[in-house]
Parts: sequence; C-alpha cells; structure tokens
Amino acid sequence: MVTRRTLSVMVCGVVATGALAACGGSGTGRSEGKPSPAPSASDAERMTEALKLFRGYRSYGLKGEVRDDVGTRIDVHVDRRGNCAGSYETLGNTTRFVMVGNQAWEAYDEGGLSSFVELAKLVKPEAVASTEAAVEKTRGKYVAWSARELRNVLALSLCGMDRPYQEVPDSVPTAERGSAGTEAGVRLVSLTYPGKDGEVVVRVPETGTPTPRHIEFEIGDVPVLVDIDDQNLPVEAEPPAPSDVVAADDVRGLDLLSD
Repeated sequence: MVTRRTLSVMVCGVVATGALAACGGSGTGRSEGKPSPAPSASDAERMTEALKLFRGYRSYGLKGEVRDDVGTRIDVHVDRRGNCAGSYETLGNTTRFVMVGNQAWEAYDEGGLSSFVELAKLVKPEAVASTEAAVEKTRGKYVAWSARELRNVLALSLCGMDRPYQEVPDSVPTAERGSAGTEAGVRLVSLTYPGKDGEVVVRVPETGTPTPRHIEFEIGDVPVLVDIDDQNLPVEAEPPAPSDVVAADDVRGLDLLSD
C-alpha cells in the first residue's frame, strides 16, 4: 500500500515497551466462629475474563498507538461485519479512511500529500511531475482501494477483530497487578501476563466486572497500546459519494516504489 511503504523510507522507528510495576496481593483472615467470606477472583481469573469479554464484543473503538517504523497513532471503530472507520496519524500527517466489506477508501491531508512530492524529490526525481499530477487528482478526494490491501498494513490490521490478536492468549495462568490510576471516578488496575509471544496487559476496574478499558499486546514484535470504548455500538462506516472518489489506478504516481 502506498502511503506507509513510501513514508517508511524516510524514517527509522524505535520500538520501546514500558515495564509495568507489579505489586503482590495480601491475604485476609476471618473472625473465629464466623463463616469465611466468599473468595474473590484471582488476578489471573480477572484477566482471563477481561480477555474473554474483549474477544466477544461485536464492535468497539480503539484509540492509541502502534509502535511501527513510523510511530502510527490510530483512532478506529470496527465491527465483525467488515465495517471500519477512523483515522491514523504518521509523521504528523492524518489520513482518514473507511472500510465497508471488501471496499476501502482513504483521504490524505495536505501534509500527507506534500510528503509524496518531497519524497519523490529524494528517491525518484524523474517521477516528481507524475507525483505532482497524482497529488492534484487526489486532493480533496478519497482514493479507492481494496479493504484487503489496507488491512495488510500493520496498523490497519486492527480493522479486523481476530487476526491481530493471534498472539494474545484466550486465558492466562498468572497475572501481575499494578495500579493504573482513575478514569471517570473508577479506580483501575493493570493486569499483566508475560507470555512467550510478548507481554499482554489489560486495564480493568479494580472491583466489579473486569471490563477491559485498555489493552497492550504485540503484532509480531510491534507493540500496540490502545484504549477500548464504544463496545457493541454500531459502527458508522459510510462509503464516500462517487464524486468524491478517485480510483487507485488513476493516481499510481503516488506509488514511488513501483517500476
């Protein structure tokens, strides 16, 4: 796909993961002659339940970062019917996109369009004129792609609700607890599982149903850190009007790595 392939030529990503501090639990006693209180779920059980809830959603929103070569920030809403809509930001440039079934569309901001021309000057000077012509055709329009082509981009693979999470376990045998602050008046904890396929972290309320508010995991060896919201709500993914769309074949001048 054009934009991330070409822009990644210009930068080197630094992948870094943060270490979460863990704290141990404390035991509780009981008064002599009184029945024992019902045992609370262990941190591992709560993390397993949070992962089960997450995998069972029909739709959700994700907002956060994918620590790939260009440090992509992403804000998407996705459902199990193949709808996905939102935006991503790389190198300070924001691209909006929509996916409906097998079709997809992207719209680049001015910074993104300018970057195509600047990159052509650096890596393929003979293509500057064709790149400028493609930019003019693209300005103010959506470029039509196949959804499969966009989902092959690592960050946009989050527009699938299964494949990106292949390395996330269905259940965990252990979990370490850490403080995660307060959100909307609710105290949160982080639950961490240091799995063989990379560390997995979920952030859940300290008590009650462990509804996942945040998840950290890896796709391959690339860390993904995203907040979770709008669970099971409809995803508004409307195709752009035909007059606002340009075919990918008409703007191949943007693809500076093609022959």
